[in-house]
Amino acid sequence: MAVEVAAPLLMLAEKEENAEIREFWDLSKGVTYTMNFPELVGKYCVGVGFPGWLFTADEQGHMNLFHLFSRSLINLPDMDMLQGFAFQEELGCDRITYVQKALLSSDPLSSTDDYILALIQGYPRTFAFWRPGIKSFTSVDSTIPYCAFSDVTWHDGHFYGVSFMGNIVILDFTSDYYSTTAARVIMSQIPPRVACSNKVYIVYSMGELLVINRDGCHNFEEGDDSYGVKQFRVYKINDSSYEEVKDLGNRALFLGFSATLAVEPPPGCQGNRIYFTDDCREAYFCMERGGGKDMGVYNLLDGTIVPHYTGQSYHKLTPPLWV
Repeated sequence: MAVEVAAPLLMLAEKEENAEIREFWDLSKGVTYTMNFPELVGKYCVGVGFPGWLFTADEQGHMNLFHLFSRSLINLPDMDMLQGFAFQEELGCDRITYVQKALLSSDPLSSTDDYILALIQGYPRTFAFWRPGIKSFTSVDSTIPYCAFSDVTWHDGHFYGVSFMGNIVILDFTSDYYSTTAARVIMSQIPPRVACSNKVYIVYSMGELLVINRDGCHNFEEGDDSYGVKQFRVYKINDSSYEEVKDLGNRALFLGFSATLAVEPPPGCQGNRIYFTDDCREAYFCMERGGGKDMGVYNLLDGTIVPHYTGQSYHKLTPPLWV
């Protein structure tokens, strides 16, 4: 994503009472908006990189793209059309959270038929995509090395996926027909000792491909909520090397349980900051109250962390996320 989108809103978790009422916190103004969304009740939601757009799924495996502001609804093929879904069900995995990440190449409101939806699905988190008018998903060949994706971004006709080990996979969509042979792997782009066992994110910003490592997501035991961010490290990826970025300038990153964004911060937000939401699924699915604990603002210059939203908002299915 380029640095052209406004700072996202924080969509708070669904409440047990008045589940149709959703709250959205505007961190740039410090105010909370309330709206009625019966379309989202009981749904699993993921931000997809464009303001107001959500990927949603329900217990029956129905999936949609939903726009909060226009209430536009785009029906997607059902979840059982995704490669490997039946096997995951046999393992007893929760079907509603089978899709881990989702990203749009462009805004469907401005490019009605000329956009691509990318999904990171199942385990070991492979890549699938869908175009308007197509009745099924296309899965990227799972034999591509290092394709257990952690996050994905889009730039200039290409999806860039990053694996949990920090390797980059480039998927070329510049032609009308995508072939998995068009995938290219850039190996060992950030130190494995840094990426391993941490959350890894990726975003394209101001001509730079950035990979962000989040330390502190996995230091928990079942039933223990002591997990939390310890440190973020940002790397700029070159063709055959990487370099750590200590200063983002007038840029802010938004990441967590949604598509990763880089923005030029509006009044009320600050550059050189990483605004993060809870993304430790392995922990909060085991917690009675769910996820929503690990949120804050990380100062890349000095490593300090301060809160952004100071209220209480928890959920096992869809904790607070950027939209």
